[in-house]
Amino acid sequence: MKNLIYISFIIVFTTFSCCNNKVGSNQSNDKGNFTNDSLNGEKLLSNKEFILSINKTCGVNSDSCVIDKITKNYYNQFNNLKEGEITISQMENGIELKLNKRKTNQDKYSIKIIFVSYKNNKKVDSLVCYESNNNPNNFVATERLYYLNNNYLWTSDFIYDETIITAENWKKYKINHQTGKFKLIEELR
Repeated sequence: MKNLIYISFIIVFTTFSCCNNKVGSNQSNDKGNFTNDSLNGEKLLSNKEFILSINKTCGVNSDSCVIDKITKNYYNQFNNLKEGEITISQMENGIELKLNKRKTNQDKYSIKIIFVSYKNNKKVDSLVCYESNNNPNNFVATERLYYLNNNYLWTSDFIYDETIITAENWKKYKINHQTGKFKLIEELR
């Protein structure tokens, strides 16, 4: 029972710990106009060393888990987002980047966000950039987080269980500014 309370606390803390970001602020960028920069994600995810430090500091009996430095509250932001697509960037050469919230076949605690690129209003590429699976009846929660900056997208998967938090499958993609295709250029497993 104590472990169930502990895992519930970790999930609630990491899910709802901070940030009330406004949707719809504008930010100019040399690679595109981000119409919803609050949806760009957490910059720390682009730092490979930060991801590696999570597995070193978020284990059993750890006093200072670095995952607490992630201030973006993805779950809260996407839980309140309506289903469908929202444009987050208008890039050069007719490239448009959107986030698409989809229903999952799992339970009400699951969210999936697809990152989609279009060129001249035709879908070019897509990948899962955010996913949360968090059923209070299980002892494990999973989450994929992302960060988007200029022509790059980073993703990483996190597993929250009763005693530890682990990060895995860190990936860095380059968004081709001519075609809109995503190319994996670096990864950690």
